[in-house]
Amino acid sequence: MDNSISGRREFLKYAAAAIVIPAFAGCRDSTLAQKREESLLDTLRRNAIQDPDCEWCGARDAPDKVGRRAVLAVETDPGERLRIDGTVYRADGKTPAEHTLIYLYHTDIYGIYGRSGEHRHGRYRGWMLTDADGKYEFETIRPASYPNSTIAAHIHMTVTTAEAKEDWFDSILFEGDRFITARERVARKGGFDPVLRLEELGGGVFAGTRDIRLA
Repeated sequence: MDNSISGRREFLKYAAAAIVIPAFAGCRDSTLAQKREESLLDTLRRNAIQDPDCEWCGARDAPDKVGRRAVLAVETDPGERLRIDGTVYRADGKTPAEHTLIYLYHTDIYGIYGRSGEHRHGRYRGWMLTDADGKYEFETIRPASYPNSTIAAHIHMTVTTAEAKEDWFDSILFEGDRFITARERVARKGGFDPVLRLEELGGGVFAGTRDIRLA
C-alpha cells in the first residue's frame, strides 16, 4: 500500500514537471521572438530619416507592432476601395527581401493630406513589414489628385531595410488617370511598372499589384 502511494506521488511529481517545463520553454521562445522583433524594428527605425523637416519620410514613426498587412481606411470612409499587394525583391529582382519596412501615405478623396490637428501626411498612412517571401498588402481608398492641379492621383512609398537607409520609390499610379505623364510611365525607381491596372473584385473593391526591386 505504501509503495503504491509513494509510486503515485512520484508519478504526479514528474508529470507536473513535464507539463511545467514545456510551458516555460514556450514562454521563453515567445519572449525571445518578441525581443528579436523589437530589435529588428529598432534597427529599421534607426535607418529611417530622422530629420523632422523631411517632407516625404515616415519610417521613424513605425509602431511597435507591424505586420505584412495594413488597413489605412475604415469601412465608413467614402471612396473607392483598394486592395493592393506586392513583393519586395532584392537588387537581382528575383530574391524576396524579407523584413523590409514599407511606409506609405496618400490624399483623401478631395486630394488633401493632413487637415487641422492631423499629421502632415494625413490619416491615410501606414507601415508594413514584408514576410519571409517579401510579401506585403494594404487596403485603403483611392486617393484623388491635388485640388486644381494636373498631378495624377498617387500613393507615396518609402522603403527601409536593416542594410540601407529609408528611401522613396516611384509612387503608385493608376491606369486611366489622364494626368499621368510620359515620364512617369517610364520611371523605374523601385523597378517594375508603378502604374497599376486595377481589377474589379466586386462590391466596389478594386485590386492591383505593385512589386518593388531594391537598389
